[in-house]
Amino acid sequence: MSSDNKVLIVTGATSGMGRTIALDAAAAGYALVATGRDPERMAQLSTDAAQRDLELDIRYLDITDHTGVQTLVRQVAEKYGHIDAVVSQAGGIFALGTAEQITMEGFRYVMERNFFGNLAVIKAVLPHLRAGKGRLVVTTSANGLVGAPFNDAYAASKFALEGAVESLAPAVARYGVKTTIVEPGPVATDVMAPRRFEKLLPNEHIDDSPYPEPWELLSRIIGNTGAVQPVEEIGPQILDLLTQDDPPLRFQTAPWASEFVAPKMGADLDGRKVNAANEAYIALGD
Repeated sequence: MSSDNKVLIVTGATSGMGRTIALDAAAAGYALVATGRDPERMAQLSTDAAQRDLELDIRYLDITDHTGVQTLVRQVAEKYGHIDAVVSQAGGIFALGTAEQITMEGFRYVMERNFFGNLAVIKAVLPHLRAGKGRLVVTTSANGLVGAPFNDAYAASKFALEGAVESLAPAVARYGVKTTIVEPGPVATDVMAPRRFEKLLPNEHIDDSPYPEPWELLSRIIGNTGAVQPVEEIGPQILDLLTQDDPPLRFQTAPWASEFVAPKMGADLDGRKVNAANEAYIALGD
């Protein structure tokens, strides 16, 4: 898919991976609709785009407001006449701890933002993507395939999103929509800073954790951004996926992520085998 005159929506575009994807896509020639929910970050993105002489249509969107999601998609379609591609990657909410440490409200908080919010975006854009045989890219995580200690809530939300999109992909492929699940490992964004974890779920954690040493160790590992993938690598990777004639169902953004999921995924790291099996399954109804 060429970027010329193509309308691309990127959610979660005011920070981290979304920001680099949005700026790189605008530079590549997409009509870029960038969404976010932090007014200060939205203003900063506008400034950054102007400094690069890039045009971005920056709009407020809280993906947990499902009615708001539908409204935004409708407004974008009315303004541009079509929506050609969507990168749904908002909602990278961590809740560091075990199931014992995180309350049920904490689990629901993470699921709403990481799973249901993205699902609302997908549901809203699919009619437009079907109409134009468009592209859907959904960011999950390597932890959407393989769990890791102290990522219980986060992994659960990403597993759910992986399952939904993996199931959806062969069905929408029949209408020309090409779908890819993007699975990063740790990426050097501000969400990786240990101080952020204290703010994500205020008053949700059990203070008398029975796991003090692993908790502290994992916080230090996550905070060691020098050992993770540079965020600047993500934008070009996503743009490449959007232009491939036959994109994979799954794409890990770094060798570490591929190595991490390999024990479970085996020789099907790109998901082509499972996608082919699902396409054969759905063909049984023909």
